[in-house]
Amino acid sequence: MKPLSILLAEDEVLIRVDIKEMLEKAGHIVCAECGDGMRAIELAKQTAPELVILDVMMPGLDGIETAKVMHSLNIPVVMVTAYSQPNTIKRAEAVHVYGYLIKPVSEKNLLATVQIAYGRWQDMCQVHQELQATKEQLENQKLIARARAFVQDRLNLSAQEAHNRMLREAMRHQVTVAQIARRIIDREKK
Repeated sequence: MKPLSILLAEDEVLIRVDIKEMLEKAGHIVCAECGDGMRAIELAKQTAPELVILDVMMPGLDGIETAKVMHSLNIPVVMVTAYSQPNTIKRAEAVHVYGYLIKPVSEKNLLATVQIAYGRWQDMCQVHQELQATKEQLENQKLIARARAFVQDRLNLSAQEAHNRMLREAMRHQVTVAQIARRIIDREKK
């Protein structure tokens, strides 16, 4: 696994030092560390870490609420806690936490959880990108079909002839067929 830039938020200093040491020993970079949720959010905005490790129970903004903000910043989170109650786990799950470690944290468990959490997050990013690309393709196809219908009606052409005409126009202007379709639709609105 490539070394990650990790933000560490744990209010118990000794635990934070231990976790930091384990991460750095494994080659990761702890880009920032703190003991409360609000500071973790500030540091995340400043340092743009690849992963955040949060304690659940911190003063001020707790780890679960902080994880919610990290999710909105598109940063994966691993929770570290002494609490394994089902309610706490459910809250963590609801804010898209990618890993959950119970204290005391062993080096083996920490490193395995970090690796798996980051891998799952990368998988989710890939799925999200593919979904966005698919949505864009679908929207473009709808746009092209709508414009093709305008061209067919206006010039009394078949669907194939209208499409070929749009394709030639796109090649002539060195743009996509979807861009030509957008122009046609915009003209028809006027």
